[in-house]
Amino acid sequence: MVITGQEGVGKSTVVRALLRALPGSAQIDAEDVGQVNPWTYDEAFRALHRRNVADLTRNFWQAGYGTVLAASFVDTHPQLRDFLALLGGQPELIVVQLCASRSERDRRRTRRAKPTSRAARHAADDAVPEDRTLAAHADEYDYLRVDTDGLSVERVVAVVLARIGR
Repeated sequence: MVITGQEGVGKSTVVRALLRALPGSAQIDAEDVGQVNPWTYDEAFRALHRRNVADLTRNFWQAGYGTVLAASFVDTHPQLRDFLALLGGQPELIVVQLCASRSERDRRRTRRAKPTSRAARHAADDAVPEDRTLAAHADEYDYLRVDTDGLSVERVVAVVLARIGR
């Protein structure tokens, strides 16, 4: 399962909650996997990031974890396509795109431990606008868009679990 969305939509929070709800699953929060110094988020780094997440995903599968929840590394359909090519084969895939209004994302981002400023939030929003390419290719995978405005984490998890039949 690939969880995607702009900064502040709840990806990390939802992945942690899904992990607790899905026995036999593993979690990869690629935001943690991709921390480097100095920070350079260009296409070469994004390609490295996807390779690292693909390697971790395969390692979890080989260890017997049937569901791997991966978040914070794919923003667009071309990036997802590149990631799937790295995995090889045709894994059963659900893409969950979390969305929220800018005001809700700002509220969440100012309340979390990670430091942020208004300028940094707007720069992140401008660098990664809400993607439409994933939905446009929903015939290639199971796609679910969840607007998290006003929803509890438990409700978002229930929507995702209902989609996968759990």
